[in-house]
Amino acid sequence: MIGFESGSRPFVTAAAAICTAFVLTTGIAFGESASAPSAASLVDALKAKGPTRGVVNNATADLIKSLKQKSSRGIAITAEERGLLSDAAKSMPNYDMEIRFELNSAEISPSARPAIDALGHALQNAQLKGASFLLAGHTDATGSPSYNQSLSERRAQSVRETLVKEFNLTNDQLIAVGYGPEQPKNPKAPYAPENRRVQIVNLGE
Repeated sequence: MIGFESGSRPFVTAAAAICTAFVLTTGIAFGESASAPSAASLVDALKAKGPTRGVVNNATADLIKSLKQKSSRGIAITAEERGLLSDAAKSMPNYDMEIRFELNSAEISPSARPAIDALGHALQNAQLKGASFLLAGHTDATGSPSYNQSLSERRAQSVRETLVKEFNLTNDQLIAVGYGPEQPKNPKAPYAPENRRVQIVNLGE
């Protein structure tokens, strides 16, 4: 998950700022995502349980192909496309991690390196060869929706750029999408830290 916090709330406390983080969502408990997972645990969570070639229907396959092309070219993905992709990804393998960012920034902090390194090595693993992945940024409800939407997009893009640059992955393997505060992990507590995350999902081949 990524910590998404809005600059439109200048009174946000220093303590809240320190707690901001970027998280890649999975089925594990929120507290467990506080430390970086191993590459092996990421591979295990993201492999073969998800769709493979021919399993997804044609409409989903066409959507993923289209969004891979748009994302790799830096073309904005519409709200409707984000919703369709989110629905398609619900049954696919995913994993939660925490990747820390500076306050109101898309710059990955030094403390995030273990998580980034684990993810990069996992996505290079032969067991995930040929798969594409969604990096979906989410924020809490602090601040304006438009600011958080932009921040979620920039942080998802930042993670993708790092993975491409440092781990020899390609832009078309990774779809970076921002959801802002639209899909809280904890709807009953929209300002809670667990809502600040980025979800990585195996979209299949």
